[in-house]
Amino acid sequence: MTPSELGLDRFAHDLNPAIVGMIRTWQGDTELDPLYHRLQARKNRRGFLDSFAEALVALHARRCGCSIQIEVPTPSGKTCDLLLQRDGVRLFVHVKRLGSSRPKNRRLKISSRLRILEQIERPWVVKIRWKEELQDEAMQFYVTQAASFIETARLGDEHVVRDEEGTELGGVKIVSPNDEKRVSLVIGFPSGFVDELPRIDRLLHRAQKQFMPKEANLILVCTPYIQGSGDVESAFLGSHIERWDEHPAKGSRVAHGRCSDGFWQPNQMLESQLGGWFWLAPMHDEYQGKLWVRDDCTLDSDVIDLAQDIFAGI
Repeated sequence: MTPSELGLDRFAHDLNPAIVGMIRTWQGDTELDPLYHRLQARKNRRGFLDSFAEALVALHARRCGCSIQIEVPTPSGKTCDLLLQRDGVRLFVHVKRLGSSRPKNRRLKISSRLRILEQIERPWVVKIRWKEELQDEAMQFYVTQAASFIETARLGDEHVVRDEEGTELGGVKIVSPNDEKRVSLVIGFPSGFVDELPRIDRLLHRAQKQFMPKEANLILVCTPYIQGSGDVESAFLGSHIERWDEHPAKGSRVAHGRCSDGFWQPNQMLESQLGGWFWLAPMHDEYQGKLWVRDDCTLDSDVIDLAQDIFAGI
């Protein structure tokens, strides 16, 4: 295999140069040399990004003072991606990458009119989508109709905006509560909203099959978009729903909670007690992630402290 065919050389133009340089120093490293050679052996972008995601986690863990083992065999005949150790505490990490289902080379021109929706004082995270070819007048109509819907909508409601002739202009969906008490926008596809939860759930089940028994295991799911943290959180904890069996928070009319459709359903997948997300942004050099600890977690506090210190990044 010639140098130009090696993974880091073939895909380096899409990566942060500082990260590439750091990974190259892993050649001959007692811990990370296997991961370096796996990256170099990748011939397609999909496989390369799978290994690159593991490399970002390994790089971040080393910066946090951890020793690292790669591809640790488990009794089931499978392997764990990374074993992190620090001060005698062990954490088995399983890295799963959610591939992009967004159309390539498509950039939406976001109208400044849409920012008006963020001024609405309603405590929602709102997904919006619109046809790319909308002219100014049609966009103004879409924003007006979307605002009217948001003002009275409840959690989970969805609305299709149409013009006076019935032509679809776009859509609006209330996806989750927002602590800031005003609208926060998430941009969806022009053709419709995509539910990533089934794909993430499959990744979680694959990771669970690779667990090291009787040890602390952490599933980390990375997404190519920063809004993916909400999708991964819902996959672990369940979808957002209204709860009429609970008292609402002060100043709210309705209590909100989680549906029982998450990976961490009561009495299910009890071996999984730590879950995380990070943003796979190849041109960035800082780890950005979140960590969730399951309710009634039975892991030792030093394990939880280690996981939070490393992976509760934002």
